[in-house]
Amino acid sequence: MFSLGRATSAFGAPRHGAKQVAIFLTFRGRFCSTDSLVECSKVYARRDAYGGVGTFAAQRIQKGEVVERGVARRLPVDGNNSQYVFTWSPDRSIWASGSGCSIFYNASLTSPANTEMYRHFEEDTFEIVALRDIQEDEELTHLYKSLEWRPCFKELKAIRDGMLASGGEASTPALQPLAKEKRPELVDCSKVYAKKDAYGGVGAYARQAIKKGELVERGIVRRLPVDGNESPFVFTWSEDKSVWATGSGLSVYYNASLDGNENTEMIRYFDEDRFEIYAIRDIAKDEELTHLYKSIEWRECFKDLKAIREAAGKSSAGNTNDNGNAKIKNGNGNGNGGGKARDSFLEYWNADHSAPTLENMMLDSNAGQMDRLERPEILSALPSLAGKRVLELGAGIGRFSGILAQKSGEVLAVDFVESSCAENRRLNAHHKNLKVQHDDVTMLELEPKSFELVFSNWLLMYLTDDEVRDFATNVLKWLRPGGHLFFRESCFHASGDAARRFNPTQYRDPNAYSQIFSEAVAEDGSRFQLQATNCVESYAQIKGNVHQMWFRWEKIGPYASQRRTHFLQTGQYTAAHCMRYEKIYGRGYVCVGGDDFSQRLLNYVSPTIFRGARLMEIGSGLGGTASFCARQRPDIYVHGVCFSGDCYSLVTGRNVKSPKELRERLTFDLAPECGVPEHELRYLPNAFDAIIVRDNLMHLDLEDKPVILQKVNRLLRPGGKVIVVDYGLGKPLDEVSSDLKEHIKENGYHLLHPKEEKALLERWFEVEEIDVTNSFIEYLQQGLAVIEAEFGEGCAVRKNAGNNLEPELEAAKTSIIEAMQKAISRLPQNALEDASTSALSTLKMHLDAEVADAEKCEVDYEWARRTWLLEQTAAKSGDLKWTIFVCSKKAASP
Repeated sequence: MFSLGRATSAFGAPRHGAKQVAIFLTFRGRFCSTDSLVECSKVYARRDAYGGVGTFAAQRIQKGEVVERGVARRLPVDGNNSQYVFTWSPDRSIWASGSGCSIFYNASLTSPANTEMYRHFEEDTFEIVALRDIQEDEELTHLYKSLEWRPCFKELKAIRDGMLASGGEASTPALQPLAKEKRPELVDCSKVYAKKDAYGGVGAYARQAIKKGELVERGIVRRLPVDGNESPFVFTWSEDKSVWATGSGLSVYYNASLDGNENTEMIRYFDEDRFEIYAIRDIAKDEELTHLYKSIEWRECFKDLKAIREAAGKSSAGNTNDNGNAKIKNGNGNGNGGGKARDSFLEYWNADHSAPTLENMMLDSNAGQMDRLERPEILSALPSLAGKRVLELGAGIGRFSGILAQKSGEVLAVDFVESSCAENRRLNAHHKNLKVQHDDVTMLELEPKSFELVFSNWLLMYLTDDEVRDFATNVLKWLRPGGHLFFRESCFHASGDAARRFNPTQYRDPNAYSQIFSEAVAEDGSRFQLQATNCVESYAQIKGNVHQMWFRWEKIGPYASQRRTHFLQTGQYTAAHCMRYEKIYGRGYVCVGGDDFSQRLLNYVSPTIFRGARLMEIGSGLGGTASFCARQRPDIYVHGVCFSGDCYSLVTGRNVKSPKELRERLTFDLAPECGVPEHELRYLPNAFDAIIVRDNLMHLDLEDKPVILQKVNRLLRPGGKVIVVDYGLGKPLDEVSSDLKEHIKENGYHLLHPKEEKALLERWFEVEEIDVTNSFIEYLQQGLAVIEAEFGEGCAVRKNAGNNLEPELEAAKTSIIEAMQKAISRLPQNALEDASTSALSTLKMHLDAEVADAEKCEVDYEWARRTWLLEQTAAKSGDLKWTIFVCSKKAASP
């Protein structure tokens, strides 16, 4: 072992052997019952034999056991020139300090180290694991892997190399074991624990009740070459404010209290590089520990925080602790931006847009006119409110609160801007069934299954992706079975013309919302089923903005209907699979034939559709046929009904971007129960002149097929036509090939012989049967050619990924260095090396992505080729039929 004196461990990325990983997994989770992110009770810090600080075992530790775990803080430090930080990215461009005693593990130069750190870069956490049995009071050491390449370790590397050359080891002065009661308490954070706070960052909390004046934590610091005027994650560590430091234990995770309600204070001993943190009032168990950030007055990095504090002081806004006092975080996040993002949203509304006016709520100078048009449109998309309990989130000044209270049984309206809550209470004081609550949706706790409707208008775009996912899970918990969630958001870009000093809003693709809420599952298995979505037409008409999107979801139980379960289990029409179908069939299509077959169907219905006629497609998938018919016949209206929520979300998101003339004639709806229950396909009788039902009856069982056909008959006007396209059995099921039987079973198909299906249709229609199996075979052959081109071995994705570029990458490093030397001649060699390594690392990531895409492409190729060949073989052998049924509505009996 060799000590760096006051140097900390700053080693390179660990490489784990299979045996080490197995040992680590065996002991991971055996630490203790606490859920703290930081746990260092098995170690202590003391002066080592060289006068610096080292980390020592406070007890016996077995091989493979977790010695310490903690959280990392990323810092704007160049670890090539500073030995007091860890490497914190694969490309060696990010550096971090750690919690607990992690920064005081010294180096082992010639003898084997007894610990190793396992780093989780994306989570900013680590575990330190014993590589062998460790005795009590034994010093804990690491192998500094970055010793080989970091310039700051040049001298240490020379010492190590000299020792190895002489065949000797460092002569380390012996340290006597210490009785527990005599161990120096350089680091003591036993009264504190760390956990994720309400903002997605990390906070420090009291593990026990702490009295006023009692020591909360003590520790030591490491001075760093960083400018604390630019970085908020370090302490001021000199009277002249020119020195900065990071601390041990949990000291760097105490967040800021901006209203004078802080509960701790740090006493700093600059000359000794140590600190003590004391309670300045009684602190309850599990209460968050906060400081007064005195440097907020002058540090540039706290400029925004200071503005938030001043705004909070004026309006008493912000988020409250258990005592009801304003407390706003300083962005002490964990690297994922959660805390910092929340602070930005708080500042955006509390400081910049807190005035309780309609113009501020809508961020638009023309808010009055827009409100008169869009509010009725939003309300028209809601389910029945009579007698319902409604939760309104992001209620603002109560633009919707009063109407919701008027129409429903009870409303809880929540907003995180106190001035808006006050105005809501004033405007709607006459509604006794309305309660207005000042709270943040990210910290809201409500009774499970207590609401029939959760409503929000412009809320989720002020949450991070992780917060939206948490929101989805929480709403599933708050909603009663069969309850609804409605939300409306700005997608892609802003909607209003209000001036903005800055804008932290997340303008997502609407498909992102569809994916998040489709994937959300509650503990009891409940999930969301999309019921409807569209753009806000008033914005499209007045502003030409088709990216104001609303969504209505229903909470369905873990035991969904057989029809819904069928689509969930097969995954046949998930967004990913739809994209795969489109590559083969063409844009908008999830079944064979493309525009060519759509034209054929349009020809069949053309005699019955005239100017102003209405055409419906039931089971419209991604809208390929419906869109084709609307484009080919600009004099008719086309309405598509999707059975898949994923298809519906995709096609609606595309349709709102269509030219206005097309969008006004082409509409889509969702029937997640395949149109069977009474509340689906509830259009006026005789509403359509022609109806296309393409490749969808095969998904319905023998009981549901006639239900749909009865509804189709009701919707079709006298003299209208129905075109049914369907798969069918050419032989009895027990006579077809085993491969086809398995294919039918896997996809949940219910196939009839064409003669049986014709007989079923003839209950309501006059039917002409047309066998188009040969066309089906041709379309499949065309599909096989596309599959080979898009997914086969010769496709660009697989071909490029198959090239070994390692030699070229190695050669490129020299070229990059030479080019940079020519461009910036003064750069030192180590900077050139780092820059080239970083560039090659980025390039390697792209190449790895190509390999992943190629692997997926290969999987898609095997699936598609197998499926297409199976169906083609079945069709050629007569096992499988593809049939068009041209149906005319029978005349009414006299």
